[in-house]
Amino acid sequence: MLSARNFKRIILLTIGTLFLIGAGWGFAAPQTINCISAWPKTAFETSNLLLFIEKVQKEADQKYPGELKIVFKGGPDVIHTNEQVEALRTGLVDLVLSAPSYYVSIMPEGDLMSLTEMKPWEEKAAGVFDYLNELHNKKVNAHYLGRPGTGVIFQLFLNKPIKTVADLNGMKIRVSPTNVPFMKAVGASPVQMPPSDVYTAMERGVVDGYILPAHTIRDFGLVKPSKYLVFPGAYQPCHSLLVNQDAWKKLPKHLQELLARQADDMTRVAFDNIEKKISEEYASFKKEGMTFIELPAAEAEKYKKIARDAMYDVVSKKAPAESEKILKLITKKK
Repeated sequence: MLSARNFKRIILLTIGTLFLIGAGWGFAAPQTINCISAWPKTAFETSNLLLFIEKVQKEADQKYPGELKIVFKGGPDVIHTNEQVEALRTGLVDLVLSAPSYYVSIMPEGDLMSLTEMKPWEEKAAGVFDYLNELHNKKVNAHYLGRPGTGVIFQLFLNKPIKTVADLNGMKIRVSPTNVPFMKAVGASPVQMPPSDVYTAMERGVVDGYILPAHTIRDFGLVKPSKYLVFPGAYQPCHSLLVNQDAWKKLPKHLQELLARQADDMTRVAFDNIEKKISEEYASFKKEGMTFIELPAAEAEKYKKIARDAMYDVVSKKAPAESEKILKLITKKK
């Protein structure tokens, strides 16, 4: 006959065994991925991330119920845009949608992706994706899932017309840090200020123009003071979808594959969405009285070359070997 003590031991062992079996049967807590965006929740860029989260959760619930929970925590209101990738690197968050220009202090060569001549799926075939993943592994403690939100070009909006690149000499142009060397190289005076201040600056003559992606200017009320839109543009503000490397390694292979597949789909959807958005904006700009300036072929090539050389000169001094390899990979063979 079992003593009371032995009976109690058997009960405890049985409970422990059932707990372990239950964990093996998938009763364990789900893997949680906390996500943030460099842009506000209402921004066009963040809409791509929210769609990604929705699709990942839906597929995970259907195929692997109870195994994954992916949660959007917010944007710059939660963690400042320029601090988000550092938060990812240290594991404070698990996934971030950002842009290389926001973490140049950690990985300066990432800014060169603004010069890419390829679409994301072309970059995979060319080895760009694998090299960027390698760099993010080493420098950011992150797994690189891809670059959604592509197909956008920084464009120059002016309140006076130009015919040549030389006409920009002496003009005061509002820019982000990425475009400062470029504008200096064409003889313009770069002025840095938030996009929200540009309207007043244009009205008061503080600046003669500004550089922003075309799909963003309406958000800042800039259609009215923008008389001219110059073609071509220069620089593609690429985005990065990153997962903390430690969090990535904890995921079982089937969940890694799910995230990778949905991220790949997201790049294509984001590309289609932005092309449609920009096309609609161009049509609206014309209806609202904006004049489009197409630089002559020779001047257009000059404009793009100055932009390319200015960026490479700055970035290559900070990361020479990596910059050389990235530029080679993202340049299409002639």
